[in-house]
Amino acid sequence: MFIGHYGPAVWDTQRGSGKPLIKLWEAFLAVQAMDLTAGVLVMFSLEGTRIVDDKPIFHVPWSHSLLSAVIIAIAAGLIYKLFRPKSGKKEFIVIALLAFSHWVLDLVVHRPDLPLYPGAEKLYGFALWDFPLIAFALEAGLLAAAFLFWQKVTVAKNKKYDYAIWALFVFMCAAHFAFIVRDGLAVQAGEFDPSHAPPDIVLGIAFLIVISLFAFLISRIERGRPSKFAAD
Repeated sequence: MFIGHYGPAVWDTQRGSGKPLIKLWEAFLAVQAMDLTAGVLVMFSLEGTRIVDDKPIFHVPWSHSLLSAVIIAIAAGLIYKLFRPKSGKKEFIVIALLAFSHWVLDLVVHRPDLPLYPGAEKLYGFALWDFPLIAFALEAGLLAAAFLFWQKVTVAKNKKYDYAIWALFVFMCAAHFAFIVRDGLAVQAGEFDPSHAPPDIVLGIAFLIVISLFAFLISRIERGRPSKFAAD
């Protein structure tokens, strides 16, 4: 899963009824804490992709095991408190839960490549990626629902900030289709060519850049869309 991870990002114990505890761009980074970790590990070839039965299977035991998800979630909460020392327990919990949501959603779409702990032989994944268009519809739907909710609980300073949300939505969907769905369709058609995959360092850097770019873009839009409850 990729853009679908951003669906839970709008969740906040107060986003729909009071001043949000965390900024949306912070939530964008939180839900991708596991992939940010994976990006760094892939750069150094500690994780990567393997081809099993002509299908790409992620080898991500250190960033995407269930145990790792718990550790990364706690670490994400602690890092947030480091940079936001005035934040409280609620903020820590929100960040940690958003980070952990990544593993739950990955379980739905990944082919069996998610271990319970690094080194475990048993791997999990419901393999919705084997049906790339259905998986894409699910992910786009999660993101669209999130943006609709966010649009409802914020006030645009200018009409352009309404358009900006959906321009970002289209951009994120296009990126997802280009880099994930196309490969999925190729696998489905038996035409996937692993020799076209970029080197690990390029793939890892691309992970970090794209995730950072999405967080940056939502932060710019967020400046023009204050919460309806910002004055509470």
